[in-house]
Amino acid sequence: MVKLNVKVPRKLLETVDELAEELEYTNRSEFVREVLRDTTDPVLTSGAQEGVSEGYEDLAAGWTMSTEEAQSRVGIDEQ
Repeated sequence: MVKLNVKVPRKLLETVDELAEELEYTNRSEFVREVLRDTTDPVLTSGAQEGVSEGYEDLAAGWTMSTEEAQSRVGIDEQ
């Protein structure tokens, strides 16, 4: 690993320490690494993010169906 030195306002550091403790991280470095990973390696690709957005739009428009109806439409027998 490479060491990274960062200057932050004292209040921000206090917030980081509080969050790290609340979320049960071993130390602030573990917490900061996790935050950096989450912001640089998105869980969803842009295409997947677009699909999720479209899904929320469908929900907002009322275009939903029950699990049973979806299974029936694609020919899956309920198990």
